[in-house]
Amino acid sequence: MTKTTIALAQVTCHLHDKEENLRQMKNIVRKTKGKIVIFPELNLTGYLPRDDLFRQAETITGPSIKAVLRLARDTKKDIVFGAPMIDERVQGLVYNSCLLATGKGRLFRYDKMYLPSFGPFEERVFFAEGKEAVVGEGLHAKLGLMVCYDMFFPELAKLETLLGAQILVNISASPTTSRPFFRRVIPGRAVEDAIFVAYCNMVGVHGSLVFGGGSVLYGPRGEELVRAKDLDPDLVEVQVDLADLDVARRFRPTVRDTRAELLDEIGAVLRHGKK
Repeated sequence: MTKTTIALAQVTCHLHDKEENLRQMKNIVRKTKGKIVIFPELNLTGYLPRDDLFRQAETITGPSIKAVLRLARDTKKDIVFGAPMIDERVQGLVYNSCLLATGKGRLFRYDKMYLPSFGPFEERVFFAEGKEAVVGEGLHAKLGLMVCYDMFFPELAKLETLLGAQILVNISASPTTSRPFFRRVIPGRAVEDAIFVAYCNMVGVHGSLVFGGGSVLYGPRGEELVRAKDLDPDLVEVQVDLADLDVARRFRPTVRDTRAELLDEIGAVLRHGKK
């Protein structure tokens, strides 16, 4: 069976209130027809709870994480969500993480690699940088995990595609000022890797940030399959056929034609400067 249903849960999150955010997640997961249910960046705590961040953060065995994992296992759904996560080896480090709780009862964690520190963003003040790409083996699909600003770096999308992802999932807390940039770049990621791209954005207001919504799913030819409202909470669902990846890659073989030597050269230039 290659068909599955994806739900984009475009929600307003409650700052400092994990209990309420968990309640909202449980209600949505149980009512949606989606087999893969995607929530926004840091939806467990609200976006960037500042000094409260370190108290709100959990390990992978924390009570909130366990609650979502039980929910996924009980409903046989794959749930993607955002939370601040404690480094279990180095004391004092916290990551902006994207987690996949699978219907099989497994947990995958990706730590945001690209931390924006420009304009209204100050993530480097609070978060450590992630180090590794992650493709999670869900019950319903293989998901490449990403967070917000990660979308602007094609090397991460390319790597997760080559690691076997069938859907790139980007969870986001993006304000209205960033909306035009995401609308241009997301279909590009889909086309250049002939892959499904799911983008789930937050709505509501946290401090000076007005989150824009506009969650969207693109197919492997860059076609828009479903879009949520701007600014308002929304839940949109769409069925996809993962077999479409094979068709798209036969007609436009961007994955096959990826050149390793150019990727090597990019790395060399970044490490050592221009030749």
